[in-house]
Amino acid sequence: MSDLYQFHAHLELQHIFLEAHAERFHYLSTFFEGYYCYRYRLVTRQGKADWTQIFEHGVRSKAASQIADRKQLVREPRLPFAVLTGKLKELVRDDELNLESLQSLLDEHLEYTVLTREEFQKLKAAGLTERMPADYYRPASADYQNTDTRFEAVGIKLLA
Repeated sequence: MSDLYQFHAHLELQHIFLEAHAERFHYLSTFFEGYYCYRYRLVTRQGKADWTQIFEHGVRSKAASQIADRKQLVREPRLPFAVLTGKLKELVRDDELNLESLQSLLDEHLEYTVLTREEFQKLKAAGLTERMPADYYRPASADYQNTDTRFEAVGIKLLA
């Protein structure tokens, strides 16, 4: 059965590759989520990707760990999709996009967090739902390439 999940994950990876190669980046989040679900076997009994399982699999904030009602929670990529897509665009630009480099990028950077709705609103108010703070991009900064930077900037503590 695990071979079937790997097959579906690879199929989603190919979708992402084709969309990126055609420079059609606007629908990638759907494929990212499908890849993530199959990669981590977050599927229904019928074998379909099940995004609701992300709520159980994702890294929770300290506040979200105290809440059982999923309706009070939000799933949020650890690295915003816009930033992940930017990294993908760099691979395309540098002519380094292949299935291996794509899988490496996703396996390294595609992860979900589970936040409370209030925490998500803090991210939104700070303008950090689609971007990272400037220090994420500054090599001299202690927060350089630290995916937790945007959460820390608004006082959200993620559990390890």
